[in-house]
Amino acid sequence: MADVGRDDRRGVATVVGYVLNIGIALLVVTGLLIAASGFVGDQRERAVDTELQVIGDRFANDLATADRLLTQTDAGFVAVDAPLPARVVGRSYTVHVGDPGPAGGEVRVVLTAPRADVTVSRTIHLEHGLARNTTYAGGSLRVVADGDELEVRDG
Repeated sequence: MADVGRDDRRGVATVVGYVLNIGIALLVVTGLLIAASGFVGDQRERAVDTELQVIGDRFANDLATADRLLTQTDAGFVAVDAPLPARVVGRSYTVHVGDPGPAGGEVRVVLTAPRADVTVSRTIHLEHGLARNTTYAGGSLRVVADGDELEVRDG
């Protein structure tokens, strides 16, 4: 007959070891996921910043091109398309062109991606002034001059 009153803990040791292994594995996986999510967030923010810098440079060049064309032509009408992407790294952004003035001077282009909390600005010198401050959602824009002032419009 089996000895029922015997103190045998071998079965308990297997279960406790199994539970401890699962607990440790869960802690390691959780730590890796937390570390990786922070890393991915930082990488995404850097990607948004880099892409906004490139877009800002392109748009500033388009503004400068329209300004030079207006200076060099006698037609009095200039239109330069600025094909900008609608989204940056899957996020929306805005383009603000400010500091208008009839005599020209410094113009600031500010690109902002609010969800990524990233803002990039470019300052350029224009011979002709801007008609008005403008803010647009990302996407194609058009720089138009009819007369002596530049104006940014939806493309």
